[in-house]
Amino acid sequence: MSLEYELSHTRQRYREIFGIAHDAMRQRLEPLKDNHRCDACKAAPDFAEPLHDGCGYADWYREALAVIENEIARDILTRMNHIEAYKKTFSCHMCGVCCRFASSEFSYAQLREKAAAGDRFAGEFTSIFLPYASVSEARERFPQLVDDVLKQAGENQDVYFYHCPYIGEDNRCTIYGTPKRPGICASYPDTPLTFIYDKCAWKGWKDETHDDALQAHASIELCSYYVGRLKDVLGET
Repeated sequence: MSLEYELSHTRQRYREIFGIAHDAMRQRLEPLKDNHRCDACKAAPDFAEPLHDGCGYADWYREALAVIENEIARDILTRMNHIEAYKKTFSCHMCGVCCRFASSEFSYAQLREKAAAGDRFAGEFTSIFLPYASVSEARERFPQLVDDVLKQAGENQDVYFYHCPYIGEDNRCTIYGTPKRPGICASYPDTPLTFIYDKCAWKGWKDETHDDALQAHASIELCSYYVGRLKDVLGET
């Protein structure tokens, strides 16, 4: 897989979008408490905080949980469906760069460790991709791309380069349609990597949907946290 955006930029943008999504969720759920009250509480609890036994605000939490699991989850699914539908208006033009040139902030050994620890992406990536012996070897094949990635990464960021041995001379995947081809290939370029080739057919789609995708992933993360938190508070786990 090739990479899509400069790593530090993506992380910073995700933090910004996560904060916006968090505020939006709180603004959607906090007003629900106006429908409930507890005579024993001097003030309403902060959202998802522990409640005392028999607290009247438990019904607020139950209502919020229902909104998250139904309405907010539906909104996220709709957003993700729109992104996927738009992706279908683009098509690969078989340049082969995504298979022959991948880069990561992690070494092959680090990726193997992450895979052993249960990281799905690292596991799928290391199941087919092999490291170039050196930066120089990668530069022999893709001089401009190597320089672009290294420039974007900056002096303090390690970068490692990889290639897939299963791409044929005609730029077709020799394991396409077999169990050996991992899901990250089928879902490309929807990957956690950080740079995408400027001439890649998917570049326009990734650029245009980048923030929407980050917002969807941030919302999923928030929903997962609050559903677990609310169920724990309500004793429903």
